[in-house]
Amino acid sequence: MSIEADVGPRRARWDAYEIGARRDPYAGWREVRERDPLARGADGVWLATSHSLVDRILKDPRFGAGSGVAASFGADDGRAARVMETWLMSRDGPPHDRARALVRRSFTPRAVERLAPTIERIVARSVARVRDAGGEVDLVDLLAFAVPSGVMQDLFGVDDATWRGFEDLVRAVPDAPGASLAMIDGLAEAFDAQLGAAEESEGLLAALGRPGEQGERLDREEIVANAVLLSTAGIDTTAGLISSAIHLLLERDDLRDRIAREEGFAEAIVEETLRFESPAISCSRRALEDVEIDGRPIRRNEQVLLGLAAANRDPERFPDPDRFDPDRELGGVLAFGGGRHHCLGAPLARLEARRVLEALFTRDAPAIRRVEDPTWQRRNPTVRALERLPVRLEGSSA
Repeated sequence: MSIEADVGPRRARWDAYEIGARRDPYAGWREVRERDPLARGADGVWLATSHSLVDRILKDPRFGAGSGVAASFGADDGRAARVMETWLMSRDGPPHDRARALVRRSFTPRAVERLAPTIERIVARSVARVRDAGGEVDLVDLLAFAVPSGVMQDLFGVDDATWRGFEDLVRAVPDAPGASLAMIDGLAEAFDAQLGAAEESEGLLAALGRPGEQGERLDREEIVANAVLLSTAGIDTTAGLISSAIHLLLERDDLRDRIAREEGFAEAIVEETLRFESPAISCSRRALEDVEIDGRPIRRNEQVLLGLAAANRDPERFPDPDRFDPDRELGGVLAFGGGRHHCLGAPLARLEARRVLEALFTRDAPAIRRVEDPTWQRRNPTVRALERLPVRLEGSSA
């Protein structure tokens, strides 16, 4: 029930990665949670799977950023490892606070609101391509991936030809050792090459380099590292959210019909999808001091892998958790983490997903039927997302 991630001289066992790679990981999460909601793994790694524990640790200031992503990719040294050590979610204390304040400027509620027309344009274009294609199409390729990728391209202000190179790096990662590290390397090199041209633009890359009110700023390495983080997280997890929501709706005609009839119902679908199929499977934290959690001693520098997907299916917090129910009372969903490292892009991801559902499932939309079982991606063990969602468009549902 575990895999070993190569992290240098020692090998750390991260149970969550093997479970998360399964087509249906939730029975595995349940088994771990029922056996021990704070399970001890190898090399000092802990695995928290209950909602109460995950929520508490996310908010506990005695825990800082963990190294779970680097471990899942097998990062030890080299440029990819330095990028992952430098980006926002790996920093703590003043370096984190300074970098987060500078990055956050581009993701405030007002900034996201200004993006709404751009998102609607990209969604409309992508949905039109799906319908124009007709017959059998892959909704991941033409929609779930295309929308967040288009939004990130617009944010960064990169031309089509250059962005296609970025997309190729993100999408062409084989399920093989070292492939994800090569992708991080390639993106870092590409963003570094864009820095000079970006200085005169209005895009996100230029915005990351602008000083704050007190003259504080990100250095070149921090700009590149956070550009890699924002582009990969902004595409992968949002694509996972969109594809999972569509996948779930294809099983429920009643819910699809309600999106067209009931204003705001798409938002309920998005929120329940975040709980039911959390795009971010896990995150990690490191104990900054000796800590005791429910009588268990966690020593300074020990890693805790927080099972976000497991917590969101905890029956102690969400009754009948394995039932997809957008009418349930939701609160406390941990899909975007929590505490000081809560995902800055959460409002943007939610908005993109809502707009896709509203545009795809209109009253006059063609009927959409699956033609084969969807394929879940296995390249990134911290993300739950569909690799392919083949469907057939069958005339008009009006």
